[in-house]
Amino acid sequence: MQKVVDSNFLQCNELISYLSRSKDNKIVLTDYASMEAYKNNTLISIYKSMTTPCRFPKQVVILKTTGVVCGLSGRASGLRRRLIDERQTRGFSEFCGHLSAAKAGDLFLRNQLLEHGRVATAQMARVLADVPNLPQVFHEMSKSYGGEEISILRHGARLTDTIFQKLINNVLYLAAIFFANHPYVNRRPNFDELINTFIFRFPLCGNLLMLNWVSEGSQMTVRPDKLRNDLVDLNFAVFATFFYGLLSADKKLRGIHKKASDLLAVIAKAWQA
Repeated sequence: MQKVVDSNFLQCNELISYLSRSKDNKIVLTDYASMEAYKNNTLISIYKSMTTPCRFPKQVVILKTTGVVCGLSGRASGLRRRLIDERQTRGFSEFCGHLSAAKAGDLFLRNQLLEHGRVATAQMARVLADVPNLPQVFHEMSKSYGGEEISILRHGARLTDTIFQKLINNVLYLAAIFFANHPYVNRRPNFDELINTFIFRFPLCGNLLMLNWVSEGSQMTVRPDKLRNDLVDLNFAVFATFFYGLLSADKKLRGIHKKASDLLAVIAKAWQA
């Protein structure tokens, strides 16, 4: 049972309970979970975030970076396995040993952690710089839905054919832009592979986030730092659709993941018909 864990859940007692119940219960760490753990006050935040995972190092799965995953094939066979960074996963126990040594005062290892922290903070700053225009993009997309249609999407009611087609059109529009501009994408997937790509699933979750904003009347007033945090959270929700769920204390994030998973099943069935 491999479940993606968001960065805020790493310090929750519920995570200890989940990992303690069975050795088959595993947590999946994304690159954004790592960046969140490293950024800002690195030598405090990294120890706190990794305390529980380091108690259960054999139950931790490390994923490849989001950028690399965006360029992977959407072929159904071996899909989940392709996302996993086998080398880092095997080496997680050694990493935990390095954390212990750094905490005990090893200056060389502390400097390595601080460098990782600088890289993580810089990456988060780049994400912040990329988001200012996104609320306007979502605002334009929201115009395709009527008020009753937004309510149906938010509350998980049965989709009408019209709503379903509007949602798919919006997702495909964004996905086409991402496929055309992403540096790790060497070819566009065929129709059968599309639904299994990160670049398709990210705008699907993004549209669900947008519908939450619209329902709250706040899509045009989201602060850039809040938007960045929402996009980081979306990263967890998207990766969780490839595994067996999401470990998070964030009710809204869990809701987006659940709706996205349900919609993926609906889309897969519709496209196979």
